[in-house]
Amino acid sequence: MKINKTLGFSVAALGFLALGYFGVQYIGKNNMFTIAASVGGAGAISYVLQKPSQPEAPAATVKTQRRRNKS
Repeated sequence: MKINKTLGFSVAALGFLALGYFGVQYIGKNNMFTIAASVGGAGAISYVLQKPSQPEAPAATVKTQRRRNKS
């Protein structure tokens, strides 16, 4: 059974909203902001420090045409 992408996204969004709501209820707003900032910071640092999985392709060389000697 295939799950529609929109349905999957909606379920995930509702799950994250519920997690945030109950997280604030149990551990407080300031602690949730601290957790969100640390996760966001870790994601930003890992994005900056990651190495590309594939090396960049070298630039294509330009072929020059040979001049023919006309005699």
